[in-house]
Amino acid sequence: MTTVKDLKQWLNNFPDETIVEFAIQQEPTGYESYGQVNFINPKLKEDYEEGWEFVDFRNNRFVKEEAEYFGKCYLKIGEGR
Repeated sequence: MTTVKDLKQWLNNFPDETIVEFAIQQEPTGYESYGQVNFINPKLKEDYEEGWEFVDFRNNRFVKEEAEYFGKCYLKIGEGR
């Protein structure tokens, strides 16, 4: 767990144009079952830890201009193990 204050400070490590994506457990429909929901708290550190990932395509020479993610960066929070 973390506080809002610590989360805000941690988010300052990333560029302002970063697109933030949150993984959210969906409710099952009909016969579907997703099993138990486990709440995992990401460790807010600058190096990679379980529960979040920063992906930067801004200076990636292998990403073509026509790609949807060209020149963008993403912060993915709440990813599974």
